[in-house]
Amino acid sequence: MKKLSLILILLAALSLSFAEGWKLDSDLSFTLTQNQYSDNWAGTELSNITWVANSNSSAEKQMAKWLNNKTTLKLAFGQTHLQKRDAAGDVTWDHPTKSTDKIDLESLSKFTLQAWVDPFLSLRAESQFIDESDPTLTRIVNPILLTESAGVMKTLWKKERDEFSLRLGAAFREKLDREMVTTVDGGAEFVSEFKHVFLLMDANFKSKLWAYKALFNSKSDDPGFGDDWKAADFVWENVLTAKLWKLVSASLTFEMRYEKEQIDEVQWKQILGLGVSYSLF
Repeated sequence: MKKLSLILILLAALSLSFAEGWKLDSDLSFTLTQNQYSDNWAGTELSNITWVANSNSSAEKQMAKWLNNKTTLKLAFGQTHLQKRDAAGDVTWDHPTKSTDKIDLESLSKFTLQAWVDPFLSLRAESQFIDESDPTLTRIVNPILLTESAGVMKTLWKKERDEFSLRLGAAFREKLDREMVTTVDGGAEFVSEFKHVFLLMDANFKSKLWAYKALFNSKSDDPGFGDDWKAADFVWENVLTAKLWKLVSASLTFEMRYEKEQIDEVQWKQILGLGVSYSLF
């Protein structure tokens, strides 16, 4: 599994390295928040440091008159360092905890047949840099969720760097975990992607809605597995970034998700950052 994930990431990196004929888009950002108090501070406040690094890259090319390929790679990692006070009143730095951890690699091939809709094939790998689900053991790039999907897609609007597209198809997923038996399921997948660039503000907005309904699961015959896998899952991610001055930028990320197998409630997260960003292409 580790070899497979490294191969996927390497292929994406190679596709972004050969710029000839490819339309490249890559943004890097780093944000840092720090609060510091002296050891004799009279209040109950404690020092803390939070940092987040983000990378969002894509490479798109019309491979042939009938075939278009777009590969996207999203990477994010961040930690929070907090101080703690023991019973004697001494202040020390606690072990850092993750605030953000994401690896998302997707290769989308669209067959441009000049029809009302275009067939597509997609391969997606999702994981995280550090798996700390077991407090006694730290695993690198685990677990890995592989999704292979095929269906039809429609680009409703495309103008320069703005685009709005929909796609619907069948999907098969394999969840690979070093300590668990591989889980396989299949069903229907819907993806909506929107991107808009605000030229006057030097900002861009990206929104992606993903929905999945499983129709079968390899563990469905297990009496203790339950029926939560039958519920539809969705993830709605929105990212707004704006360059304030040269390399200084601000970003706002808001994400909502529902996965009944994890928790039967809608989860959400919001990240607001001010830091340094750089556009490679």
